Amino acid sequence: MTLYRFGGFELLPEERRLTKAGQELVVGARAFDLLIFLIANRNRVVTKTEMLDAVWPDVAVEENNLTVQVSALRKLIGSNAVATVPGRGYRFVVAMDDEDAVGVVDSSA
Repeated sequence: MTLYRFGGFELLPEERRLTKAGQELVVGARAFDLLIFLIANRNRVVTKTEMLDAVWPDVAVEENNLTVQVSALRKLIGSNAVATVPGRGYRFVVAMDDEDAVGVVDSSA
């Protein structure tokens, strides 16, 4: 099982759970998918098009939907967690907490 730890949060993608200090947080489905995508691509700036394609595959949506979900994530995990890179896209900028510096723990070991 994959576990990401960052800024006091624990994200379990397979279980679709996000916790902080042991308390499960309520995260909408699209915001959760966006968070997973941003963390998976945290080492680079992702474009709005990439994010829309990943979170809303094969669905025509307006860019405003993305803005709403980014805003929801910022409220949930911190206003500085998702950086806007003007004219390019977004980047997840919270440091991962694990000693291997990639933020993934294999808990099956």
